[in-house]
Amino acid sequence: MLDKNLLQKEFGFLGDDIFLNVSQVCMPAKRVQEAYGSFMDNYVRKFGEGVVDEAWDIVNGCRPKLQKLINAKEAHEIGFVKNTAEGMGILASGLRLEPGDSVVIADQEHQSTLFPWINQHQLRGIKLNVVASRNHEVNEDDMIAAIDDKTKVLVISSAQFSTGFRADLEKLGNACHERGIIFAVDGIQTLGRFVMDVQKWHIDYLVAGSNKGLLGSLGCGFVYCSDRIIDQITPPYAGYQSTTNHVPAPSVTTNFEYLEWHPNARKFESGNLSYNCILAVSEGVDVLLELGMENIEEHIKVLEKRLRENLRNLSLYVVQAHDEKNWGGIVCVYYPKEHENDVVRILGDYRIHGTMRGGYIRFGLDFYNTMEQMDIISEALYKIAALGEGKGDKA
Repeated sequence: MLDKNLLQKEFGFLGDDIFLNVSQVCMPAKRVQEAYGSFMDNYVRKFGEGVVDEAWDIVNGCRPKLQKLINAKEAHEIGFVKNTAEGMGILASGLRLEPGDSVVIADQEHQSTLFPWINQHQLRGIKLNVVASRNHEVNEDDMIAAIDDKTKVLVISSAQFSTGFRADLEKLGNACHERGIIFAVDGIQTLGRFVMDVQKWHIDYLVAGSNKGLLGSLGCGFVYCSDRIIDQITPPYAGYQSTTNHVPAPSVTTNFEYLEWHPNARKFESGNLSYNCILAVSEGVDVLLELGMENIEEHIKVLEKRLRENLRNLSLYVVQAHDEKNWGGIVCVYYPKEHENDVVRILGDYRIHGTMRGGYIRFGLDFYNTMEQMDIISEALYKIAALGEGKGDKA
């Protein structure tokens, strides 16, 4: 059960607003907000003296928290990046792939996950085995069947951003492990909302921005890179932070022949990082660990079941995976686009914050949402449905 006192302390600022936009951006906990600003306050107060050393203490303090969150074997398997696209791009460009090597990927993937591989298809001639979805669902058996003797990587999101479909990562991970290919996951839509176990599910590479379920901020993310594959990746850029053969000032480099990379995910951190953002992530992960990921996941599942049951008779199209185990805490509802202004007004009247684009509303559920809010959302959606039936209030 979730700690209600902790929820009120950290998210009481939401008041009567119903925030359901976590699939795009998060509402950071109170302590996260305070931490984000405190870094600059400390920086100015000390005139920048010693701040970089303190900042790396923040980084190295955050690694074991993320390690615990995803059940990584070692803290050094965690490296920090700006966002999901950069993290996935490091893998795509850094692997020693040759023309004809193939990558299995689903057709629903977000551009941040998909485009790095299309880029390598253009640059190096790798083959993309794009698996077509079925009725908005990514079929795991189809993904596995797309693996051929030239496949080096299988890539998938833990939940699809446009449908909420949550794949069986354990099944896919086992298949990749048995075949000796890299299993890469974009975890941004479920990290911090659902349990993630990189060891049990044989995930070799996991990437996520922190601005959603991790309760962090824009411009910061992390990668988990298993020690099993770290030597197979050459970073696309280098700097004194990512190597071990740099020399401290005022000395200058005299070795112009080779680089010695850090033997772990630190090799992806080529220079100074977004330390204030990492401090925010550190505080956000603390909140998640205090609440307990099993508790969070169970709460979100209960909320989604309540909302979907409420919408059973809704005349609008509600995207829903056939099997409940594939529900990802994201409910997408299509509305009549010709009534978009009225849809915006109704959501505003109910103080509901979701993602509206392309004729659909995406509701991302999280642990601070309540059962009562699910009923309010349902009421608003039935009003929206009435617009298309000519019964809506257009005043």
